[in-house]
Amino acid sequence: MGSLHAATIAASPDADLVAVCDPDEHATRRASREWSVRTTPILEELLCLPLDAVVVTSPTPQHADHIRAAARAGKAIFAEKPVGLTWEESDCVLREVVDAAVPFQINFQRRWDQRFRAVKKSIKAGDIGQPVLFKFHGRDPDASRASHWGLHRNGGLFLNCAIHDYDAVRYLTGAEVTSLNATGAAVVHKGLAEVGDIDTCSTTLFLDDGSMAITEWSRYATYGFDVGLEVVGTDGFIYLSRGDPSGVVVTGGDAAAPSVYDVFGDAYRASVLGFIDAVRNGHPATPGVDDARAALQVALCARRSYQSGGGVLAVAPPAPRHSSA
Repeated sequence: MGSLHAATIAASPDADLVAVCDPDEHATRRASREWSVRTTPILEELLCLPLDAVVVTSPTPQHADHIRAAARAGKAIFAEKPVGLTWEESDCVLREVVDAAVPFQINFQRRWDQRFRAVKKSIKAGDIGQPVLFKFHGRDPDASRASHWGLHRNGGLFLNCAIHDYDAVRYLTGAEVTSLNATGAAVVHKGLAEVGDIDTCSTTLFLDDGSMAITEWSRYATYGFDVGLEVVGTDGFIYLSRGDPSGVVVTGGDAAAPSVYDVFGDAYRASVLGFIDAVRNGHPATPGVDDARAALQVALCARRSYQSGGGVLAVAPPAPRHSSA
């Protein structure tokens, strides 16, 4: 990330890349070679240079100290997220930034993505009526090396990844989150559980404008990095088209909109024909008794979870099934 930002600054006609600070000698040699800039492994030396601003792309546990140092040096600050690993640490550092009266920007890049900006513009224009449900997903192919695992190293899946969607919700809605519930598990990288982290999570957010959002993140997308968004409104919906990286699809309500019979007509017919075939030929119909009971059991448990405030409830193994005779 540091290399990407440095290259952007070096190519900008409105800024000069003056120096790069990195304790890794390989990184400083590369910076010197590619951009012919001064390099140093010591942050204090960097901050003594005649700089207007710094870009903080250090490892997550160092963000707070580096942001604080830049603020005390009177430099404008662009920082990768999160500011710190705890609320107390982050708020203390940000108070110093405010007191130093220096420009500060956190890198929630979705706000600068043209697709997300197009979605916000469409919402504001009323293209889908009142937006009521936001659905995000983020799928990362990189769980990093096991040596980097741990909440004390990167903040875990919620602070390191899902935080982007939490900001995007506020950006797109202009509303604030009033309550939430979240769950997750280490379903692929089992070792994450041993350090208190997960590779899959889901968060439901409730906002003060009455809308809600659901975000999902995972860390094992072998098919590559993937981010998705859908906004459901009272008169239509918006979604980012994964097949077209630049595409935002907006669909408003109209008389020609498909019904459930248009979407599932073939499936409805196939299900009845399948039942007829099972009866005529004496083989089990599917989905059957076990499927009916299992889905109902989960649905009833989900309702109880909602009624209890969104807690995680165990789903008991089904009792011995009823005879299908």
